[in-house]
Amino acid sequence: MTNDHCISIAGAEQTFVSDRERLIDLALRIVDSRAVAEEIVQESWIRWHGKEYAQAEAGPIFRRIVSNLAKDWRRSRTAEQVALSEIYERRNATPSTETAVIARNELSIIVRTLLSMSDRHVRAFRMRMIEGRTYKEIGQALGLSVSHSHKLIEQVMVEIYFALDG
Repeated sequence: MTNDHCISIAGAEQTFVSDRERLIDLALRIVDSRAVAEEIVQESWIRWHGKEYAQAEAGPIFRRIVSNLAKDWRRSRTAEQVALSEIYERRNATPSTETAVIARNELSIIVRTLLSMSDRHVRAFRMRMIEGRTYKEIGQALGLSVSHSHKLIEQVMVEIYFALDG
């Protein structure tokens, strides 16, 4: 690593630290959760650190990375909430015999869908939906970023949705 690159990282770190609260506020306006906003800002540092940018670009690039990650999170969260609301609506209804048979069939479809997916997808889905873990915890357990954890779970939810709709 050259000295110029080391200086660039140190300068970027200083920019990141000094702008951290503003970056969190930016993410917070999009995601409405301080904890998620803080995770997104941390992820922006990881994204920055993997690239070589000019020091003068640090502030605008951090803001763009944070904004894009927050928008991605909100899109995936919206898709997840739609799918979950349908599941909860079905679960909260008083089941008739016909409803119970339909529910068993749907559960069978969900199980078949999960069995057709990769182990990583299934583990991420189980950790989120059954164990109630955060995306950060899922990412740490699977060696993924927070946004990649969101994406895996969203992919599972979409597959289940289409399988049930089929």
